[in-house]
Amino acid sequence: MSLSALILAGGRGRRLGNVEKSLIRGSEGSLLERTIGILEGIVDDVIVSVRDEGQAQELAGDACGKVMVFDTYEDVGPLAGMLEGFKKAKGEYIFVTACDMPFIDKEVVKFMFHCAEGHDAAVPVHNDGSMEPLCSVYRVGPMLPLIESSIQANRKFILAPVFELDDVAKVSIELLKEFDPQLKSLININTLEDLGRFDLC
Repeated sequence: MSLSALILAGGRGRRLGNVEKSLIRGSEGSLLERTIGILEGIVDDVIVSVRDEGQAQELAGDACGKVMVFDTYEDVGPLAGMLEGFKKAKGEYIFVTACDMPFIDKEVVKFMFHCAEGHDAAVPVHNDGSMEPLCSVYRVGPMLPLIESSIQANRKFILAPVFELDDVAKVSIELLKEFDPQLKSLININTLEDLGRFDLC
């Protein structure tokens, strides 16, 4: 099956003083470069979702020549980026992550694609039943119209379209630990404290 990946990079980093989180640098380059490097060996195309053309220009040097898409809906959050990314995807299935999740594990990504095959989506699920939509794989065809209808109905919650899918493979978080024992794939860099806590060097 053909595979794509989408990196959501349109967030404004308010809790980091409005810095571009994508451009935070470590020993392996920026967060954006690091994430692209992890994904491009697994999928057929990597798409980077940004807010607008201005942000695209700012990130161009770190986007490694990947296709960038712009939001057409304002103040919608991640669903706006997912909508445009899914429209551009070449693959039947797409892995979705965010630029502030710089520790995704290649084997986790491969496993999630494996779990998604034959289903509308594969989503990691915690023991309490909560889902991880930004370490998930979706089948583009069924998901794309549901993203748009959720936005138009003002259901901006990122899982809103997922709840409308007919066939979601729920992947126990315990299975991911076989590849990523500390579940670093799910870590977000949101605050200055996070930057100090997690080693990006």
